[in-house]
Amino acid sequence: MNWIRTLRQKWDDWCGDHEMENSIRKHLTQNGYFGSSAKFQAVRLVAVQRPGWLQLYRFEVTARVDPQVPDNAPTPEPEYRQLFGLVREDYRHNQSNVRVFTDEHERKALFLQWSDGLICLRGAKGLVSS
Repeated sequence: MNWIRTLRQKWDDWCGDHEMENSIRKHLTQNGYFGSSAKFQAVRLVAVQRPGWLQLYRFEVTARVDPQVPDNAPTPEPEYRQLFGLVREDYRHNQSNVRVFTDEHERKALFLQWSDGLICLRGAKGLVSS
């Protein structure tokens, strides 16, 4: 049973889109985190505009903070943060807009702006209350 639970968790946390994953990692690296070692959780499609060119995804990520210490200074203990993110993928223009927050409420506020006029997933997996 442990094997099945582990497999289910890996499936749950799997991003499934290499380009989107790279966009998220690049965004994390540019914003003071070690993006290459970040661990993703709960990557979900939460809104779409017909016919599907514009999509919003939510995700959670555990990322290590990049301390940016000078070369001669001792390296501090690693610090990890739980971040809440949102990705806006526009396949018509090949654009990906990634935002991460330390507070879930900030992500939800941005989601409400970005999802205006889109078809939104409701319930536990989405960001809209039923």
